[in-house]
Amino acid sequence: MSWNGCPVIDMDAHIVERPATQYKDFIDPSFRVQYQGLCDGIAKQAEAGHKYSLFGNRSSVIEPIETGRPLGVRDTFGLTQRSTMAGGRRAFPPDRPDALPPIRQEVNWDVKARLEDMDRAMIDVNVLFPTHVSSYCALRDGGFENALYRAYHRWVADYCAQAPTRLKWTLVANMRDVASGVQEVKYWAERDANLVGIYISPQAPDGKLLDNPDLHPLYDVAQELDLPLLAHGGTSRPPYGPGSFDLDGAWFLLHSFANPWAGMAAMGALIGGGVFELFPRLQAAIVETGGGWMPLAVDRLDTHYIMSPGHVPNLKRMPREVLAEGRYYHGFDTWERSMEFCVQELGEDMWLFATDWPHGDTAWPEGVQQVVNRPGLTEHAKRKILGENALRLCPRLRA
Repeated sequence: MSWNGCPVIDMDAHIVERPATQYKDFIDPSFRVQYQGLCDGIAKQAEAGHKYSLFGNRSSVIEPIETGRPLGVRDTFGLTQRSTMAGGRRAFPPDRPDALPPIRQEVNWDVKARLEDMDRAMIDVNVLFPTHVSSYCALRDGGFENALYRAYHRWVADYCAQAPTRLKWTLVANMRDVASGVQEVKYWAERDANLVGIYISPQAPDGKLLDNPDLHPLYDVAQELDLPLLAHGGTSRPPYGPGSFDLDGAWFLLHSFANPWAGMAAMGALIGGGVFELFPRLQAAIVETGGGWMPLAVDRLDTHYIMSPGHVPNLKRMPREVLAEGRYYHGFDTWERSMEFCVQELGEDMWLFATDWPHGDTAWPEGVQQVVNRPGLTEHAKRKILGENALRLCPRLRA
């Protein structure tokens, strides 16, 4: 399956969690009552005829939010929800003549099905991110929040153990209770070699950006254990990022721009906050925010570093120099038309192959072809994007 001898590593594959079924054998016994309440809420949501949702729309079980307003319409009365992207299988890239094949949902719990569909897509390794686990920070009960993280980690570790050479996972660090997050990282780093990185949101709860010193203990343990920070976006769900409440619930704009906007803030906070200076062995990546905006963002950060160096006291060099050092990585959507320009502008050492499969906005099973068919990319660049950069970012992938 490797491309020209290079392993293909998907640095943004997903599990679409179903806590009512997946967590039942993994939840801490002391939180069974709270867990049953969550399961009852999910069941009532289904009985009411609503699509399964914990976060992100008007009928969500944990935290509702308006995300379904069509542009040009004042009020929807709850009749329009966020898009299921049913027509999206014709959109990646936008000019494709035929729809991409349907995505099998059983890949979220059936390892055999997942491996079959990875083979179909010519992908050797999935690095798995959950879909909504990081949003448990919206719960009022911090103890239950931690219990849900632990339950997911137990479940995903068990899932990956069924195909350990091909399935790897990321740990969701509690960014609201950093001490607990650090403890969980240490626990799993000792016990499971399939853990390859630490999932953080592009921003922490309570409006904290990634430069916030409260997060430094997490960065320190990541550096100590040689686990990269992997910042991953999510549309209009906790911890809410830029755009969530600025775009008037308009799905067309939210899904187009909120993740890139969050990625800009995350990248700018890591670099401008001097995180790479303060933690000189730390590696980090941002995925699911698009990549085409990066050259513009770096130009603007360089300019503002020259204009206002006093506002970034921990940053001791041009932002472009931080990127050139080779400890920051960034994921593309495989269908982005700007890919070749980005590689030309910022080099080939930072880019990651990332499909977002099995979410609806993925080019599966054509992601690999969409990279290797780029006439403006050298074979050397293609190899780095498809897997070699991921191997440098995540040392445990090399084991």
